[in-house]
Amino acid sequence: MFMAQESPPAGGAQFGQIVIAGLMFTAVFLPLAVFVLRERAGKRTVAGRVADWMGDFSGLPRWAALPMVVAFLSGMSALIGVYWDVPIHMELGRDEGPLANPSHYPIYFGLMGIFASGVLSATLATRDLPKRTFRIGPHWRAPMGSIQMMATGLVGIAGFPLDDVWHRLFGQDVTEWGPTHVLMIGGGVCVVLGLQLLLGEARQVGATGPIVRLLGPVLAGAWMMGASAFLMEFDLGVPQFPMLSQVVLVGLIGAWTLTYGRLSWGPGGALIVVAVFLASRASFTVIPLFADLHVASLLPYVAEALIIEVVALVMRGRQGYSFAAVAGLLVGTAGILAEAAFTQWLMPNPWPTAHLPLFVLFGTGAALAGAFIGVWQYQRVEETATQVPTTGPRHSIGLVGALGAVVLMSSVAVPADPEAGFTADVRLTEAATGLPISNPHGGGTPRWVDATVTISRPDLADDSVWLNGFAWQGGDFFTAPLEKIGEGVYRTAQPLPVLGQWKTGIRVHVPNRVMGLAPIYAPADPAANAPAIDAASGSRPFMSEIEFLQRERKSETPAVLWTVAYAVVGLIFAGMWALFAWLYAAAASARRREVSVG
Repeated sequence: MFMAQESPPAGGAQFGQIVIAGLMFTAVFLPLAVFVLRERAGKRTVAGRVADWMGDFSGLPRWAALPMVVAFLSGMSALIGVYWDVPIHMELGRDEGPLANPSHYPIYFGLMGIFASGVLSATLATRDLPKRTFRIGPHWRAPMGSIQMMATGLVGIAGFPLDDVWHRLFGQDVTEWGPTHVLMIGGGVCVVLGLQLLLGEARQVGATGPIVRLLGPVLAGAWMMGASAFLMEFDLGVPQFPMLSQVVLVGLIGAWTLTYGRLSWGPGGALIVVAVFLASRASFTVIPLFADLHVASLLPYVAEALIIEVVALVMRGRQGYSFAAVAGLLVGTAGILAEAAFTQWLMPNPWPTAHLPLFVLFGTGAALAGAFIGVWQYQRVEETATQVPTTGPRHSIGLVGALGAVVLMSSVAVPADPEAGFTADVRLTEAATGLPISNPHGGGTPRWVDATVTISRPDLADDSVWLNGFAWQGGDFFTAPLEKIGEGVYRTAQPLPVLGQWKTGIRVHVPNRVMGLAPIYAPADPAANAPAIDAASGSRPFMSEIEFLQRERKSETPAVLWTVAYAVVGLIFAGMWALFAWLYAAAASARRREVSVG
C-alpha cells in the first residue's frame, strides 16, 4: 500500500488538468484572436503601435520587429523550462501530472508564445511586403518567415496533447528524446529558422542598420542554442542513446550554425555565434542551481569557431560550397578532436580515446553535412534579401547535406539490445556511509551498497564506451565509471543507493550502438505494472537499457500501434523540415508571383 501511494500515475493526465491546460490555452489565444480580427480590419491596436515603435527603433518592418522579440522571449522561456524539466525527471522520476511539474509552465507558455509570434508577424504584414508572399486569404498575404514560425510553433504546441495521448497508449516516456518530446523541443527551437528567413525578407524591403546586421550572427547563435538542447541528456550524464549520436549532433550543429554566422557577418561572425550560445546557456543554469538540481554541462564549440574563422580568412571571397567542404572537413577532424579533449573534463561521460578514429569519421560526415546546409541556408537568405540568384549549384548540394544528416542520425541514434548470455555477476557489500542526496523522496530504510562486478565478456567491457555504476530518481542522480581490479572484474567507485524510489544498476555501452543495463535495485511500481527488483548478490543479465530506464512503458501495447504512432510523429517532424526547405527556396526565387495555398 505504501508503494502504491508513492507511485505517481504512469499514464495520461487527469481530466481536470486537461481542462486547466485548455483554459490556459484560451487565456493566451483569445486576446490574440481579437488582435488578429482588429488589425486585419484596419483598426489600431496596442500591439500594432508597439510594433511600429519597435520597427522605427530597430530598422525592421513592423511584421519583423515585434515578432522577433516575442519569439526570443518565448523561446528563452521554453528552453529555461526544458533545462529545468530534464533534471527534475533525472532526480525525482515521472510527474504526478503535467501541471504538478513547475517546469512545464514556462515550456507550455513558451511554445504558445512561439506560435503567437508567427501569428503576430502574419497579422502585422499589412504593408512593405516582400515580393514573394504566402496567400492566407483573399486579401491577406504573409512573409514566408511568418509561415515557418507559425508552422514550427504549431508543431511544438501539438506535442503537448500528443504527449498525453502517447502516455495513455504507451506509458510515460522519461527521456528527452521521446517522440512527442522531440516534437515539442524541435518545434519550439526551429522557430529560429523562421526568424532567419524573416530577417532576409525584412532586408529585401529596406531594413538596414546595426541591429539588422547584428541579427545575422545572433540568430545563428540562437539556432546553436536551441539545437544543442537535444544534447542535454549527454550534458547531464544520463544519455539514453549511443555516444555516436552525440558526436554526430556536435559536428552537425557546430558546422551549420558557425558557417552561417561567419558568412552572415564576416570576420568574427563565428565568435559572435559562440558568445550568444555560451551566454544563453549560463542563463539556463540559474533555476537548477537554486533548486539544487543537476546542471547541464556543455561542449563550447570554441575550437570549431576558430577553425571556421581561419578557413574564411584563408579562402577570402569564397562563400560557396568549396568553403563549406574545407570548413566541414576541418571541423570534423580538428574540431571533433578538440571537443574530445574538452569532454575529458567537461562531460560526465568522456569520449574514450580508443574510439576517436570512428568518432572523427562520423563527426566529419556530420560536419560536412552541417556546413553544406549552412551555406545553402545562407545563400537562400541572401537571395531573398537581394533577389539576385546565386551562381553555381543552388539546391542539390544543400539537399545532399540534409540527406547526409538524416542518414547519419538514422544509423547511430537507435540503441541495440545486448546479446543473449551477456551477464554481470554482482556481489554486494554494505557500505559504511552513503552520499548526500539533494532532494530526498520516497522514504525507505537507508541502505547503500558497494558492488563488485564480474562481466561475462571481458573483451566487451574493456572496449566499452562507458561502464558505470548508476542510480537515479531517488532524489538525486549518481553515475561513476567502474574501477577495473582484474580481468573482467570491476568495482563501483562510489556506493549506490538501494532504497525507496531509487533505480540502480550497472550501465554498459558497447561499440557502436549496444546499450545494456544489469539491474541491482528498483522498487515495485504498481502504476506501471513493474515488479520490484531486490538488491541481492547474484548473476544479472544485461537487459535492454530502455526497459529499465523507462519502466513506465506499457509492454502490452500492440506492436502495430507503436509502428503507426512512430510513423505519425515522424511524418509531422519530417513535414516541418520539408516546409522549411520549400519556404526558403520559394522566398529566394526571383520570380514575382504569390504562392497560394493548395
